[in-house]
Amino acid sequence: MNHLAHMIAFGGLIAVGTLAYGQQPQDSPQPQQTQSQTQTQPQAPPPSDAPKQTQSAEQIFGMLDTNHDGKLSQEEFAKLFREAKVSDVQEEFARWDKNGDKTLTMEEFKASYLQR
Repeated sequence: MNHLAHMIAFGGLIAVGTLAYGQQPQDSPQPQQTQSQTQTQPQAPPPSDAPKQTQSAEQIFGMLDTNHDGKLSQEEFAKLFREAKVSDVQEEFARWDKNGDKTLTMEEFKASYLQR
């Protein structure tokens, strides 16, 4: 199950990042720079609206909470586990749901997410 948790965390971040930023292939890709061009031109910093490599638990929770009620249902939580069996998702959800109320609060999500 530990392997599943790592697979889920990694796969979930990729899925959520794709959902969050809706990245599509560029219609007209930028030309590649030659080695001499990269040595003479200073590197510009990435634009401020460029996607970040890592997302906080709060950001991921916000993206998963599609009905914006401040809680994650098991269905919303399952978006992190696209390739997992339903029984594995249910088991993982139960681990994260510390008070057993069948929803995940931000606090429950953060506590478990940061441990993964």
